Amino acid sequence: MNADHRVTFLASFITLVVAAAAHGQTRPAAPSVDTRAEREAFLSKATIVDDAGPRSDAARSWRASLDDGTRRHDAAVETADGSGPGGWNYRFNVAAYELDKALGLKLVPPSVARQVRGRPASVTWWVDSAMNELERRRKGVEAPDPENWDRQMQAVRVFDELISNAYRDVSPPLYLNTVWDNLLITRDWTIWITDHTGAFRSRKRLESPESLKRCDRALLGRLRELNREQLQRTLGEYLSSEQLDALEVRRELIVKHFDEQVASKGEAAVLYDLPAKQE
Repeated sequence: MNADHRVTFLASFITLVVAAAAHGQTRPAAPSVDTRAEREAFLSKATIVDDAGPRSDAARSWRASLDDGTRRHDAAVETADGSGPGGWNYRFNVAAYELDKALGLKLVPPSVARQVRGRPASVTWWVDSAMNELERRRKGVEAPDPENWDRQMQAVRVFDELISNAYRDVSPPLYLNTVWDNLLITRDWTIWITDHTGAFRSRKRLESPESLKRCDRALLGRLRELNREQLQRTLGEYLSSEQLDALEVRRELIVKHFDEQVASKGEAAVLYDLPAKQE
């Protein structure tokens, strides 16, 4: 390195140090939180340091910041306990995440159950730098890779039918202004689905089987392997026996639906491989 290069390097280094000090960077850089297990641990144990609480007495969810001493990240807090109109329940957020893990989908951000403000709640990882599907539709923004987008959306449809989540119904929206505000799209066009408090109904039918056009091959295989006993072990802490029974019926109906589609249209027209997704 010659003299000029040394001067340039030193000047750049000083600039970075001054910039870090100006931004109040007093702690070492936080290690990345990359795995679901790490994010679960963070959500379970980190201290809630910025919590304005719900906007009103009627509100059931809000955004809070958590800090474990090495990192800080936001989370969605949900306290609905099923007693109000509609039966919304924070437990369903955790149930959806645990079921997503069992199916290997990675569509649902990590969510854990813990006490917040003295009440049982779900605390769900906040998806940063994302727009929701309602915004995308209003702005007319199209996915750069339509096939990848469709594969992800078909996985969402299968999952929503499985958990009986009419809130993201693809038919004319039940909630015209908010029906798609819980489907989030990050900058790399990865889909994440949130807010499952209105799911896991006791319906023993599929709401829109005609919308189930295709299915990820691995997902269908895992759906085929699941049974009532496994669902009890995985979700029994969060769902009632009636809800688990209905979930098992819908699982069987989804498997039957795609088996019939494969038989009539051929495997290549129905099954696909969902792209690998980072934690």
